[in-house]
Amino acid sequence: MSSTHSYPSNRTKHVVESKSTEAQQDTEYECAPFFVDLKSLSESQLDHLRSVGLLGAVCVEIDESTAPQGVSAKAAKLLGVNETEKQIDDEPRVELLEEIRPSTSINKVVGVQDPYAIRLVRSAHINYLSNALSEPLSRGFISLDASHPWMIYWCLHSLDLLQYFDPHSDTSLDSGGLHDLETLQKSQLLKRIVSTMKHCWTDVSLQFDEDEVKKNGKLTELHKIQQKEGISSTNLQGKIELIGGGFGGGPQQMPHCAPTYAAVLTLCIIAGIGCGQEAAVNRSQNPYHEAGRLAIALLNEKRLPMYAFFLTLREHEDGERIAFRMHHDGEIDVRATYCILTPCHLLGLLDKDEEKNHLLSPPIAHYIASCQTYEGGFGAEPFNEAHGGYTFCALAALRILDFVSIINVETLRSWLARRQLEFEGGFCGRTNKLVDGCYSFWQGGAIAVLDCWYNENNATGEKIGSADEEGLSFDEVMLQRYILLCAQDVNGGLRDKPSKPKDFYHSCYNLSGLSVAQHALSSSWPSTSCEAGDDDTNLNSLFGDASVNILGKTDPVLNIRLERVMYATEQFRSANERNDQEIRGNET
Repeated sequence: MSSTHSYPSNRTKHVVESKSTEAQQDTEYECAPFFVDLKSLSESQLDHLRSVGLLGAVCVEIDESTAPQGVSAKAAKLLGVNETEKQIDDEPRVELLEEIRPSTSINKVVGVQDPYAIRLVRSAHINYLSNALSEPLSRGFISLDASHPWMIYWCLHSLDLLQYFDPHSDTSLDSGGLHDLETLQKSQLLKRIVSTMKHCWTDVSLQFDEDEVKKNGKLTELHKIQQKEGISSTNLQGKIELIGGGFGGGPQQMPHCAPTYAAVLTLCIIAGIGCGQEAAVNRSQNPYHEAGRLAIALLNEKRLPMYAFFLTLREHEDGERIAFRMHHDGEIDVRATYCILTPCHLLGLLDKDEEKNHLLSPPIAHYIASCQTYEGGFGAEPFNEAHGGYTFCALAALRILDFVSIINVETLRSWLARRQLEFEGGFCGRTNKLVDGCYSFWQGGAIAVLDCWYNENNATGEKIGSADEEGLSFDEVMLQRYILLCAQDVNGGLRDKPSKPKDFYHSCYNLSGLSVAQHALSSSWPSTSCEAGDDDTNLNSLFGDASVNILGKTDPVLNIRLERVMYATEQFRSANERNDQEIRGNET
């Protein structure tokens, strides 16, 4: 440990000092200046924070007797300090601004203009993300040439959380929509994204046993469609050749589960923006309707070929379907299962009836459960180290399958809780690792998924988010504090930690984690209404300025906004019902 560093007095305590603990101490030292007591700053320093957008421009006097002092009780417990404890004057002071409780009207909160309330620099983030989708990228992005759908999803989902396309964000919608240049540019952007996704699609020839096609209503429907088009055939060995496919990382790249997942989420976002807001905006006035219509048409066109492609990625053992590969001849891990289940859930391709479910089987859930480690988290495959990203994929997949009960829930809850770092407030991805903003969602989202499941299935009736302890089973205020103070780049974009550069990936998952931390748990999953959507009164405790910090609500399992999920699942439910009728017709 460098002797020149003056670390915070309430730094993390370790039993044994090592290179890992030294790295942890360096990270705490890196973050500590961001937690300074704002009231201790000079007026010129406060003016600088106002000029970059971290503080509001209008200041009012605050009664010192009611002003927040030190840390909250919840934060003090997490930090291991007494909430009334005096800190050494020459050390950075951890300052948590007053928590805004869900029972408080947001309109009233906005009226109390706290000059020290930290703000999300929303306009800077919007500029950074929208420019990434509109302007040519630099030559350094050639390394991400196989990640076109991912980059678009990261930026578009972030913009959607920032409510960039919401009706109230466009004054133009009140005066004729397309006559406004900015709105027209947004509409054209969404249509270009749909076109890009279409060019990332790759067809692949697939073979199925004739009996399997006859028993599978979705394959039967695809077979009939392709017979009419003259592109499906039956050979002498009783095999039927179908054209399936998926989205690749770019034009003319092989289909792969990961970019297929990103592409479907992207198209569902656009479908929801363009066609799911019809209740709020008259269709003739909605400038995004055409983009939404194109997105739905592309999903309708590709959903059955995609389903056929997913079927060929099944890995069998002793005749049972146990897992999926990421692509043909690719690796097997829990990501593949999650990346297949999510599009299938959104597009109505999953059958609850086990006899009709040709994609899934109970051994798939048990394979996921076998990836749980002795620590409680999940690895990519059995006997791997527990990791935040794989843990989220495993838990979210089990949630979609409704098989969470087969894992050791208590050890998972314990492992997830220990990933939130007591000084920084953000999450790390593995044991003895450093804080990273992207795990705001991978770990925070996993906790939200588990909390919601626990509330639905706990036999004792005890619920997360009771009157005694509001919110999630992690300190959501501390997480918001880390994202807003340490992960924000004031020039736009979000990052891993203060010493790291901003990027699209960390912008997406920091904002997704911020959304999870802000919004109260839904009463059930999948949600059937927006009762826990963007209602400003249904919130967890908030950090900073509630007038600008509140994001749209993301679905913690699928990670697109709740309204987009509901529109997509409703849109494709009728298609699933047609397939059921097809199966009944074949049986008779």
